[in-house]
Amino acid sequence: MTAFRLVVTEGLLEVPVIQKLLASLGISDQNTVYVQPRGGFWDRVPRYNDAARHNLVLGLADLESSPCPSGLIAEHLPHGVRPQFVLRIAERMLESWLLADKESLADFLRVSRHTFPRDPEGEEHPKRTLVNLARTSPDRAVLSDLVPEAGSRGIAGRAYRLRMTEYVLAHWRPARAARRSQSLRRAIAAIKVATQT
Repeated sequence: MTAFRLVVTEGLLEVPVIQKLLASLGISDQNTVYVQPRGGFWDRVPRYNDAARHNLVLGLADLESSPCPSGLIAEHLPHGVRPQFVLRIAERMLESWLLADKESLADFLRVSRHTFPRDPEGEEHPKRTLVNLARTSPDRAVLSDLVPEAGSRGIAGRAYRLRMTEYVLAHWRPARAARRSQSLRRAIAAIKVATQT
């Protein structure tokens, strides 16, 4: 399989997600460069598209409030995406991909699986949904790490990224999550096509 030379992500949690995803597909990332752009992912996305003239590039960003992935991409790359630039969008946020593996995430958070949304991608703010699930945990470490302190304006606790990175690398199952996440399923399919040619 061909490896990605460059991986660009909109946020920091996307890095372990991509690492786990590639590993689950048997794709080495030993010589891959990971970048979280300063100044904004979308401001620099034309540069990554240009880089794909000579290298296989993988990009991952959130849809957030945009109406659809194709419209978001067309807005920033009006002349099209190069074939070697695999640009994928998580609907609406990366956390929907994590929520989609509800069995392992429920066990990690020590909460009931029955409290998880049926359609993670239909959640208006998947990160907030995940944090609200953590609020119901009897595990004090989960509460301390993932839930913001009283009076905080933040959505998540201070150790959120650290704790969720631990979950992703040790417990998250991309193939299982893809059963309940269409955008993850499409991302996996696109990665397979790009690396097998």
